[in-house]
Amino acid sequence: MTGSFRKIIILSLSAAAIVAGAALWKYLSSRAASDEFVLSGTVEADEIHIGSKVGGRISEVLVREGQTVRRGDVILKFESFDLDAKRADAAAAVAQAEANLERLVNGSRPEEIAQARAQAEAARISLEMARNGPRRQEIEAARAELNAAQADFEIARTSLARIEQLTASGVTSRQDYDNAKSVFDRAAARRESARQRLALLEAGTRSEEIEMAERQYKQAQANREMVERGSRREDVAAARAAVERARAALQQVETQLGEIEVHSPADAFIEVLQVRPGDLILPNSPVATLVEVDRLWVRVYVPSPERGHAQLGKEVAVYVDTFGREAFSGRIEHISNRGEFTPRNVQTRDERAHQVFAVRVRVDNSSGRLGAGMAADVVIKK
Repeated sequence: MTGSFRKIIILSLSAAAIVAGAALWKYLSSRAASDEFVLSGTVEADEIHIGSKVGGRISEVLVREGQTVRRGDVILKFESFDLDAKRADAAAAVAQAEANLERLVNGSRPEEIAQARAQAEAARISLEMARNGPRRQEIEAARAELNAAQADFEIARTSLARIEQLTASGVTSRQDYDNAKSVFDRAAARRESARQRLALLEAGTRSEEIEMAERQYKQAQANREMVERGSRREDVAAARAAVERARAALQQVETQLGEIEVHSPADAFIEVLQVRPGDLILPNSPVATLVEVDRLWVRVYVPSPERGHAQLGKEVAVYVDTFGREAFSGRIEHISNRGEFTPRNVQTRDERAHQVFAVRVRVDNSSGRLGAGMAADVVIKK
């Protein structure tokens, strides 16, 4: 009986020890659980979709998929086509507009003023001549010229008649007749021209010519006054606006030239690049997808009862399966204001436990060992 009793005592003590150990483990486990909670997610990365505002035909691809690039590295280039010529034309337009503005600001030069005065004086003299009509001496000279032309005409006509008879008799050749006929025709034309000129002089200046001379004089006089006064403020303002418009056109072309080369906006690696030289790309179409290696994050979902323990900016620990229990530092940078997976009508407290809030945790990847797609656990202390 003594041995059996001793065995019972030993078994009882062992059972008590086991129960105590289980209770202690449960206490410690519950205490640990109360100090922190673990959420599972996947490491993700910020993506950048890059392209060109101008598009066109790709001339050169300088990287490949999976390659790491630095900020500012050239990804690919487009053909420039006529953009260089457009830039030269726009630059020339800017220079011309600036020169015109400078001319208006500086005003008229003395040489321009003298030229405008001379043109106005010449227009005035022409108007006086038109009003006064032809001089007597001009009419007499025209009449004398007509008489001379008439005399030459008579001589040529007589000579032609004589040559015509001799040609018919066979004394002279046909060539002599042709020469005489040519002299006669020129004399007749000269006589007619002299007659018309004399008629114009005797008729005097027409009223239409006087009106035209008056308009030309007024125009020349107005131009002289404008040159003497210098540029108007409105003209200077318009010239300034033309300069700004020309500079804007030049800037637009230079912007298009800048879009010929597609650069990496950050340190990243090429995730997707499915273009080749010769491909035609539409403007504003993405040509590559980049992943920022320094901007990794984990999206997890916090249950509604634990929502109060997750605050913006709170430091957390992130573990990935690849590196075992090595902790990476993280920080909560976004918490959704709207819960998910919540029934429309919540009836009990247990049902409210199914409500979760999306949380984004930014992970420190300064070591460069983490990558998108890795399974991760986020430990948040209470």
